[in-house]
Amino acid sequence: MRDKERVFQAAEDLTAEGAPVTVTNVRERAGCSNATATKYLREWRDAKAAENEARQALPDLPAVVAALAERGIEALWRAAVEAARSEHEAAAAASDEALAAVVGEADALAARVDEADTELAQFRAVLESAREHARSAEEERGAAEKERAATAAAAARLEGDLAATRQALDAARDELAQERAATAAAERARSDAEAAGAQAEGAAVGLRESLTDLRGTLEAARGDVAQAHRDRATAEAARAAAEASVARLEGELSASRGALEAARTQATEAERARLAAVAGQAQAEGTAAGLREALEAAGTTTPAAAEPSTNRS
Repeated sequence: MRDKERVFQAAEDLTAEGAPVTVTNVRERAGCSNATATKYLREWRDAKAAENEARQALPDLPAVVAALAERGIEALWRAAVEAARSEHEAAAAASDEALAAVVGEADALAARVDEADTELAQFRAVLESAREHARSAEEERGAAEKERAATAAAAARLEGDLAATRQALDAARDELAQERAATAAAERARSDAEAAGAQAEGAAVGLRESLTDLRGTLEAARGDVAQAHRDRATAEAARAAAEASVARLEGELSASRGALEAARTQATEAERARLAAVAGQAQAEGTAAGLREALEAAGTTTPAAAEPSTNRS
């Protein structure tokens, strides 16, 4: 069914129901725009006016008038009818002029209402886009928060590893100090043994007669020297192992410090991303607030523009 037929049918139905035949009622009943309803409703009213004028044509001559035709009553009747018709045509012309003015205003208001509907649809689209941006910013902020928490946990874990490494390094240093003390004691024992051996050798040169007795003492001293040498070698090996452990622990400590620095840098970047996300969300909320104010202003203006069209129709 075409727009004209729908508008005509809606007007007929409203008339049959006793409801006001206005542009708003016809638009809602026909499911068309304000401009279309205004245009075809004007045509429907013109057609109804023509039908009314046709029905108001010269009526049949009454029986009484026919009986008095001889006295010129028919001429008087025709004159009265013509006068009434002239008055009706003048009133109809004035009504048509007023109706034309009202129709022009209604067309302009209908066009403004359609424009307002279009602008409202655009504002709604922009508002939905702003809401989508706000949701994206919120999701990015949540991701940044999670990343910051993970980075903080990694930093705490690295701090714990660093503390354990420092404790191990302190223990290794203590062990190295003990080994060095043992080495120093072995050195002193070797020196004492060598001094005793030298003394024994001197005594052997000077006292040949007691060589047999002194040989046992010399052999014991030599055994002590050999043991001292072995102790020294063991201490040297232990010291080398301790120094290697210290070097390894110092390398691990340096690696831990590098990992900790990287974790702190990552945490700083995550904090910057979070601040950027918060700024984006604030900007999106400001845009949404501006759009809400524009929508409220448009919502306040549109009913005021549409109300005169309804009352005049």
